[in-house]
Amino acid sequence: MSTHSNEKNAFKLSKKIFRSDPVRPPGSLKKKGSEVFVGNLPPDITEMEIACLFKDFGIKTVRKRQSSSARSFAFLEVASPEAVQLAIQNRNGTIVKGQRMIVAISEERKSPESRKDMEMPELEPVPNGLPIGNGDLVPTPSVQTAPPPTKKNLYAVPVEMRCSFLVLMLRDCFKDLGWLIPISRISGEAALLVTDTMPQTPFFWAIHLTEENHRNMQKLFGALAEVESQMPFLSKQEVQQGTRCMAECILGEEGGAWNRCWVLDRVGDLAVVFFMDFGRSATVPLNALRRLDKDDFWTIQPLAQPFMLHEDFFPPQNMARQILEGRVVQQSQMESHILKFITKTN
Repeated sequence: MSTHSNEKNAFKLSKKIFRSDPVRPPGSLKKKGSEVFVGNLPPDITEMEIACLFKDFGIKTVRKRQSSSARSFAFLEVASPEAVQLAIQNRNGTIVKGQRMIVAISEERKSPESRKDMEMPELEPVPNGLPIGNGDLVPTPSVQTAPPPTKKNLYAVPVEMRCSFLVLMLRDCFKDLGWLIPISRISGEAALLVTDTMPQTPFFWAIHLTEENHRNMQKLFGALAEVESQMPFLSKQEVQQGTRCMAECILGEEGGAWNRCWVLDRVGDLAVVFFMDFGRSATVPLNALRRLDKDDFWTIQPLAQPFMLHEDFFPPQNMARQILEGRVVQQSQMESHILKFITKTN
């Protein structure tokens, strides 16, 4: 792979400015407390492989279903409702055999026909003062009732965005924690290149488009492209938690780019890695990891940093490679290094 082609894949940007959808009220779907829905799975994946991917969350049962020739899905029963949330935070968006896995709370989905048969019809409103039932009158309220309180949506910070995770990653990979300090000082007008989003939440990873970051992108991805074919693949025995290496990060239908990554865990013949320059976790085969432990490749601090939308949240589809223009308004109260961002209106 040439330097030019790798940079083209890494930096091909969409000129569309994305404005996230407003928060919508949840539907009338009944949630199952300890069941997880896993979608967009490759058709050839086995229930055993699915169980291995979610082994850390107390798997009780796995039920795989086939939805089409290209995709399948599964329902997992895990240890507790808390384990459901952890599974969503840690596994949603993970790449499995080239497909981005969707992990969400399992819901009972009924077709419109079945709902029509099972649900009671809507009742007609009865005007005040008319008899109903046994002849009683509908009382006219004498006191004005207060409107229901506005529901505030609360979101759990994804594990990869928490300060404790980033501190561990920075110490292991860069031997330096200085990156956390300047990223929290950004304010005012900004343009962000989105590298990964957390669907149905306000959280996302992006590269702050500055001249310095642009130079770092060119330098880093140029260097990785030059050594990609020269670096040997790691043996299975060499892949352990905390290993610094490189792997191909799939960026979309147009392909991917080789990037620095850090091994979070091993699951059979697969490794769960974190691509720090894109801010995303993925599952890749052990034999797809190349050696990259020389300190020269770890002098540039991570390119991507965590942000969250100030009011909106992201739709189900991933919005990677979009450019958001707007303003950084404040720090998150949950994690001070996560900055709140307001997009410009069209």
